[in-house]
Amino acid sequence: MQIMSIHKSQTRDTSTLSELGMVAYRIFSDTGCINIQLLSGKQEERTIPFKDGEVVRFRDVDVQLDVID
Repeated sequence: MQIMSIHKSQTRDTSTLSELGMVAYRIFSDTGCINIQLLSGKQEERTIPFKDGEVVRFRDVDVQLDVID
């Protein structure tokens, strides 16, 4: 399982996950969701609830959100 740390104050950012490569995210505070996009290889994206511990699956890899104040 990969851990993706996200700061609540940054509504957009990019990150690198060792098993998946570059990812970008955007927080939609009005709906309480976060959109995560894989930027490496075939691009994929998911929109999930924006809460600590939420898990999303990309290419058979689970990614868990670690929301930081």
